[in-house]
Amino acid sequence: MPAEPHPPAPIGYYPQFLPLQYTFLQLATGGVINDHTARAVIPFLHLGSILAAYTLGHRLFGRRVGIYTAAIWALYPHVADWSRFGDLEIPTTFLFTAAAAFFLLAWRHELPEISSQPLPKRVTDPANTETSPPTPRSIATESGQRVGLRSWLPPHRRRYAISAGLLLGIGMWTKPTMGAFIWGVVALVAVDLAQQIGTKRSGFSLAAFRQRARFRVALWTAIVCIPLGAVWYLRNIILGHAPITMPTDFWPTLAARSGVEFGWPLLALLLLVVYVLFDYGVGTRFVVATTGQPDKALLRLPQLLIGLALVLVALLPSINQPRRMVWTEYLVLTTGAGLLVVAQQKYLRRRWPGTTSQLVWALLLALPYFITWFYSYSYHYRLSFPIVPLLVLPTAVILARWTQKLLTALAAAQKPWRLRIITALYLTALVLLAGPGVINALYDPNAGWDWLWTDKLPDDLSKYASGNPALMAVVNGLEIFEQDNGRLPVVVAPGIVRLPFFFPTAEIRTQAAPTRLSQLDGIDYFIYGMPETRGMYQTIPLQQNQVVSALALADYDSSDQLIRKAWWHDDGNFNYTVYELHLAKRFIKPEIGAPTPEGDVVFGEFVRFLGHNIGGDYFFPGRKIIMNLYWEVLAPPPDDYMVYIHLRDAQGKVWESWDGPVTRSADGNYYSTRVWAPGEYIDDKRLLVHNQTAIPLGKDYAIVIGLYNLQTGARVPLTINGQPVADGYVVHRNIAIVPEENR
Repeated sequence: MPAEPHPPAPIGYYPQFLPLQYTFLQLATGGVINDHTARAVIPFLHLGSILAAYTLGHRLFGRRVGIYTAAIWALYPHVADWSRFGDLEIPTTFLFTAAAAFFLLAWRHELPEISSQPLPKRVTDPANTETSPPTPRSIATESGQRVGLRSWLPPHRRRYAISAGLLLGIGMWTKPTMGAFIWGVVALVAVDLAQQIGTKRSGFSLAAFRQRARFRVALWTAIVCIPLGAVWYLRNIILGHAPITMPTDFWPTLAARSGVEFGWPLLALLLLVVYVLFDYGVGTRFVVATTGQPDKALLRLPQLLIGLALVLVALLPSINQPRRMVWTEYLVLTTGAGLLVVAQQKYLRRRWPGTTSQLVWALLLALPYFITWFYSYSYHYRLSFPIVPLLVLPTAVILARWTQKLLTALAAAQKPWRLRIITALYLTALVLLAGPGVINALYDPNAGWDWLWTDKLPDDLSKYASGNPALMAVVNGLEIFEQDNGRLPVVVAPGIVRLPFFFPTAEIRTQAAPTRLSQLDGIDYFIYGMPETRGMYQTIPLQQNQVVSALALADYDSSDQLIRKAWWHDDGNFNYTVYELHLAKRFIKPEIGAPTPEGDVVFGEFVRFLGHNIGGDYFFPGRKIIMNLYWEVLAPPPDDYMVYIHLRDAQGKVWESWDGPVTRSADGNYYSTRVWAPGEYIDDKRLLVHNQTAIPLGKDYAIVIGLYNLQTGARVPLTINGQPVADGYVVHRNIAIVPEENR
C-alpha cells in the first residue's frame, strides 16, 4: 500500500504560525482546498496590526495618541500593499506591537518593593483604575517572610506581562526576527539596573534588584513566552535541522545603511523642534500655539539649532543620493544627537515628565531590532515594519499634544473664523497625507485601478503573481512539468527559499550551492536567481565553480543541448532563469559538420580539437556568422585559457581577431578551462562579427584558432598527430571578403 501523505520533516525556513492559520480555515470548510477561505486570515492580521498600534498609543499616552499611531501605521503607503500579499511582516508587526504595548503597560508603573513590613490590605496604582489584592504566600524574601509566586506582581501588571509573553511566543512562531523583542527586554532590564546602581550605589544589591517589579515583569514575560515560543526551535533540533534558518550571508551585503533608514526618527525630531520653537515663542504671531508664558530658561536654543543642523548634515547627503553612510557622518550624527539631548532635557523633563520616560522605554525596546535591521536587512523597507508603530509613537505624541494645544488656544481666543480656517487646513492636510496610503492600495502595477471589482485577478495565484511575477513564472513552469510527466521535478535552486512553499512534497534543494556538475546528476532543473543564487555563489570564483561556469553553455533553441535555457522572467526586483539539465550528454561525442581532416589535433596535451561548424564562408561589413568549435577534454587544464580566432590573409597577416573565453554568454559568464573535466565534450559556440572596413576584397583568407594563458598571454603548444605546429590551427580556408552591396 502507498504510504500515507504527511507533511515533510524539513519545512525549514520560517516557523509555521501563518501557514497554520491557513490550514485551520481550510479545515473549517471541511478540508476542501479553498484559497479564498484560507487567506481570509490576512485582513484580520492587518486589522490586528492597526488595533495593536492603537492600543500601544492609547494605553500609554491617551486616545488621541492611539488614533494618530494607528492612522499613521495604517496609511503608511506600503502597508496595505504588502498586507494584501500576506507578507509575514504584517503579522510580525501585529505581534511585536501588541507584545510591546502590554509589556510597557506592565513595565511603566513601579510599585514599592516587597519588604518585611505588612502590606496594606489593598494597594492602588494611581496611574491605573485597577487595584491589587493583598500579597499572598509562598516564596521567601531576604527577611524570611514567605510570599507567593503570584505576589511577584500585582494582578493587573501580571496580566499585562502574561499577555506580552503569550504574544511574544506566538511571534516566535511567526518569524525568528521576533527574537529582537527579547533583546529589547534585556536592554530595558540592563538600563533599569544601571539606573539603580547609579542612584543607590553603596546601598545597591542584586538581591534587592530581583525584588523590583520591573525585573519581575521581564521574568514573567520570559516564563510565559518560553513554552510556546521555543517549541518550533526545539522541534528543529530534534529533527536534526538548524534551530534557526536565517537568510544567507549575501543579503546583509545589500543593506542600505543610509540616512533614509532614519526617516521616522528624523520626522519626529523635526516635529519636536518645530513644536518646541512655537512653545518657546517663535512664530506665535502667525499661529496661537502657547498657553501662558513658557520658561525660556528650560531650553538651550543655540544647542538645539546646532544639533538639528548637524543631524541634517549627517543624514541628508545619503538621503539625496542613496548610499551607505560613512564613519564621519555617524560621528556628526552622534554629536548632533548629543547636543539635542543637552538642549532639550530640562524642557522635556519639566513639560513632558512622564511622557518622555515612556517614549524612551518604548524606543529602547525597539532599538535592538532597529540596529539589526539597519545594519543587516535594510535592503528593503518592509523588513522594518515590526517596529514602525514604536518608531511612530514620538510623532503621534507630538501631533496629539500640538493639535490639542492649538485647538484649545484657538477656542480660548474667541475668534471662530480663525478656528474654522485652522480646522479646514488641518483636515485638508490630513486628507492629503492619507491619500498616498489609500491610492497605493487601490492600484496594482499589473492589473491597473479596477482589480478590486473586476476579474483581472480572479484567484489567489493570480494575485500572488501580480506581486511576484518572476517567482510565479517558475512555479507555473514546474507545474507544467508535473502535468506532462506525472511527477514532480527534482530541482536545485540555491537561495530561492520561497519556492518550496509552493511544492512542499517536492525535492527542491535551496540550501546547498553545488559547484561541480556531478552534484547535479539526476536533477531536472537548475534555477539561477538574482539576487538570491548570485549571493550564494558570491564568494566562489568563477574559475572554481563548474556549475555556474557551465551555464554559459546553455542554449534555448534546441532540446538537444547539454544545458537548455528553458524559461526565465525578470520582474525588476527578481530575475529567475530555469535551466533544463541533460548532463549525461557531457560524455557523448557530438555530431560535427567539419571534423579535423589532418587527424589528432591537440592543444597543450589537455584538450583535443575535434572540428567545427560554420554558418558561412564570406564576410562583408557588419555580417555576423555563427561558428561552433568542438573540444574533447583529455586532462584537467592547469590554468585559465582563452581562445583566439584570427582572420588572416595568405601572408599570415591578422586582419581581424575574435578573442575570448570558451562559450561566453551575454552576461559575461564563460565555461572556464579551470573547471573542465576529463572525458567531457564541449560545444563552444561563437558569434563572429565582421567590422573591418579596410580589409582588401578577395578569397584568400583563413580562420585560425589557438589557446593562450589568460594571465601571461603565452600561447598553448599545438601538435597535429603528435608533431608540433608553430602557430595555431587553420580551421577554414578560402574565406571571402565581399563588398557590402553583394551580400
